[in-house]
Amino acid sequence: MIKSGKDIIFASKLIKEGKLVAFPTETVYGLGANGLDAKAVARIFEAKKRPSFDPLILHIASIDDLETVFKKPISPLIFQLAEKYWPGPLTIVATKVAKIPEIVTAGLNTVAVRIPSHKAALKLIKRSGVPIAAPSANLFGHLSPTKASHVKEQLTTIDYLIDGGSTNIGLESTIVTVNGDSIEILRPGAITTEQLKTDFPNIKILNSNTEEHIQAPGQLKSHYSPRKPLYLYDQMPEELPDYAALLLFEPATIPKEAKSKVILLSSTGDLLEAASNMFNALHDLEADDSIEQIYAVKVKEEGIGMAIMDRINKAAYRFTHFVDENGMEKGENIPKEQPA
Repeated sequence: MIKSGKDIIFASKLIKEGKLVAFPTETVYGLGANGLDAKAVARIFEAKKRPSFDPLILHIASIDDLETVFKKPISPLIFQLAEKYWPGPLTIVATKVAKIPEIVTAGLNTVAVRIPSHKAALKLIKRSGVPIAAPSANLFGHLSPTKASHVKEQLTTIDYLIDGGSTNIGLESTIVTVNGDSIEILRPGAITTEQLKTDFPNIKILNSNTEEHIQAPGQLKSHYSPRKPLYLYDQMPEELPDYAALLLFEPATIPKEAKSKVILLSSTGDLLEAASNMFNALHDLEADDSIEQIYAVKVKEEGIGMAIMDRINKAAYRFTHFVDENGMEKGENIPKEQPA
């Protein structure tokens, strides 16, 4: 039985002992282990049923710790990014130092690193005295956890859960890497392309789409999926039956004859609010016995909308394509029949 509470001292002792601790961040809940202990990190993969080719993020407590995880010389642009956005929902990928186990990086010579802004997460890292390797605290490929209850529903073999209530942002961090004088976004998140361009006007900002060559977490085409079929629409679907739920990120006109349960993630059309509510709504619909399918209406891929569509496209992917248990394409991409 998983133990839960808010005892940071006890949790940090477990991390030092090579145990697994789930903890809240401002993005989603993470499943943490000592990032310098290969055996402890292996337990993360076992608990999540996560494939070994998918790298993890290391969580540190201070910008000063960068020199303990990134190989020197470290690009000045990396320090500029860290000073601007840390603590916060930005992960930076760069060449790793030799002491970081290969299991953390899936054999890559680079490592993903960030400083979370959640107080409990920061206290845990500082008291543990080591970088904490932590992917999201869920079964691989399933819905990301934004509450402690979401962790309990999916993971039963971990040692401790720090209950910090609901997460604030509700989407995984933006992941970037620095290539010379440019910043490449490997995974969109709350720190958007537009924000990076505003904050770094003299730096080229690139958007990457690299499922073929995994460089960071969250780059597979199929990920973040509910257990019930999820279908995406460019506009309101014609048929809204009583066995389906309709997920809306912004207000829309609902047909009078609609029988679907309607979930509006933001009554004002605030996509930041919608993003923070998305995974929790999907968890609720997954648990609702009256719902057999979920429909979602797309939003524009700009600002935080890019991160929303990244997650919801990946959440729906396995229901319209043939993929294996690791989220990889299996044979040809043959769409299943969808409702009108």
